[in-house]
Amino acid sequence: MRWLRRAHRPSWPLGLAAGLAAWLMSACATVPGDSSDAELSLDPPRYVAASEAPTPRVALVLSGGAVRGFAHIGVLRVLEREGLRPDLVVGCSVGSIVGALYASGMSVQRIEQLAARLDWGTLFDFDPVRALLGGLGLGFAKGKRLEALLREALNAPMQTFPTRFAAVATDLNNGETVLLNHGDAPRALRASTAIPVIYEPVTSDGRLLGDGQITSPLPVAAARQLGAQVVVAIDVVYPPQHSAMSNPFSVLFQTVLISNYRHMMNERAQADLVLSPVIVTAGQLGLSDREWLIAAGEAAAEQALPRLRAAFKGP
Repeated sequence: MRWLRRAHRPSWPLGLAAGLAAWLMSACATVPGDSSDAELSLDPPRYVAASEAPTPRVALVLSGGAVRGFAHIGVLRVLEREGLRPDLVVGCSVGSIVGALYASGMSVQRIEQLAARLDWGTLFDFDPVRALLGGLGLGFAKGKRLEALLREALNAPMQTFPTRFAAVATDLNNGETVLLNHGDAPRALRASTAIPVIYEPVTSDGRLLGDGQITSPLPVAAARQLGAQVVVAIDVVYPPQHSAMSNPFSVLFQTVLISNYRHMMNERAQADLVLSPVIVTAGQLGLSDREWLIAAGEAAAEQALPRLRAAFKGP
C-alpha cells in the first residue's frame, strides 16, 4: 500500500523550517504590500445566523492537520464520484481551505490543480524588510501570498456558495471558537489557518483571529450548532504519538499537539461517522508528499463507502 509508511514527527516544525529555508533562498523576492485600502473595502468575514435557511441534513467536517490535509482531497474524490453531496461543509485550518473550495462548487480535479501550485514561497511570505524596519509583529509571515492564491479561485462571498459553508477560527483575545460563514472567503481562510507565531493573526469584525485548531481542530460542534442532523467528519489531526522530541522547540510543538488532540477526541464523539486516513510516513511530511496523502484519503473513503452511502442516504 503506497500510502502506508512510517514516521514519528509532525510537520509544523518542518513547515517552519522549510518556510525559513525558502525565505533564505528568496529573501529579496517581492512580498505583496499591506494593501490597507483594499482590505478596508472587503466584506469582513463573520458569523451571520441564516434564519430562513433549510436545516442541513448532512454536514461534512474537515479537520486541521497541516500537510496531512491533502488527504481531504482524496475523500472528496470518492464523494464526487459517488454523487454524495453534503448540505453543509465546515472546515478548520487546512480543512477550511479544502472545504471552501469544494463548497464553492469547484470540481475535485480543479482543487487538485490548485493544490499542485502550492510551494513554500506561497505558504511562508516572510518579509525581511518589514521585519528589519518594523519588527516581526505578531507572526513571522502575514499569509498574504496564500490569500492571493485563494482569491484567484474564490471571488464570491461565503454566503453565496452553492453549498453552505463555515470556517472555524479562534478569537485570540478571549479564547472563543469563532464561526465564519459570511463575507470575504479568502480572508476567512487566512484567519482559520493563522498558526500562532508562524502567521500573523487576522483582524476581522473587531476580533483578532488565529488558527481554528487552537480550540476546535475537528469542528463537529460547529456543524451541530449550524443544525446538522448527520455529521461525517474527516480526521487528519496529528496524533501526539507521531512526534519525536529532540529539542525545546519540538517539546513546545508537542504541547500544542496534545492540546489539539484532546479537543479533537472530544468532538469525534459527537460525529455520526469519522474517517481517519492512514497517514504514517518514513520521515517528516512535506509538500512533495501530496500525491500519496491524497491517495490515503481516497483509500479511507473507499473502505468506508458503505457507511458513507448510508450516512448520506439517511433513514
